[in-house]
Amino acid sequence: MPGFRQRLPLALAALLVLTQCTASESRPDQLHEKASIQLMTSLPLVWGESASMESILAGQAEPAPIYRYWQQQYDMTAVDSLEHLAEEDPDLVILAQPRAMDPADLADLDAWVRAGGRVIILTDPDLVWPSALPLGDLRRPLVSGLLSPLLGHWGLELVADTENSVDIVLLRLGGHAFATRGVGMFEPVHPDAAAGARCDLNEGGIVARCVIGQGRAVIVADADFLNAALWPEKARRSPQESGAVRFVDSLVQAQNDRKDDQR
Repeated sequence: MPGFRQRLPLALAALLVLTQCTASESRPDQLHEKASIQLMTSLPLVWGESASMESILAGQAEPAPIYRYWQQQYDMTAVDSLEHLAEEDPDLVILAQPRAMDPADLADLDAWVRAGGRVIILTDPDLVWPSALPLGDLRRPLVSGLLSPLLGHWGLELVADTENSVDIVLLRLGGHAFATRGVGMFEPVHPDAAAGARCDLNEGGIVARCVIGQGRAVIVADADFLNAALWPEKARRSPQESGAVRFVDSLVQAQNDRKDDQR
């Protein structure tokens, strides 16, 4: 996908500090009030990979840099279910490589979006997130996104890039540059499958922007870029310096701006 991704040798990853920091990019602290966001994810963002109940209660669990940043910038709540989504009605839902969702959760999300909700979905067909946990451990992140029923209902199919590998690649999405691995892409399915949904594919099919009923969805065919191990050291200490963080911020701000316009 020329113009959108570039393969990088591992030795050059440190050079990303020059591409992940752009002074002109907007930040969420420029917003008037914090957006309320519900996050559902299988990634070790909230408590770290090996956190136990004991370490959490003792305050020893260490959230990922991006989650610490989100807690500062947004009214962020990590959830395991969307059962009460319609009642709680957050400004935004973020699904970041979520675990297999119950059909009821998928139906609740679809209904909420069609009624005017906003969702950002980061779903990766080929996640390359190193883990010290053994295979089969439920705390390991999902290797492949499991949202096919929902995406198909919206007229999309998530596919892996057969030419991609575990090598670091540099993505440029919406004016933001950041490192990642295992990037996928979306393909449209038969239009009859997309009931009341219209999706436009951008950035070489890596990003889908959808109008679904009265709501909106932005769907990205990657989630590895949330892994701070791929960020420059400066960005790990100050996540606002990360192009990956700025990219998600831009999606959040755009979704909120559109929601405010309809109020």
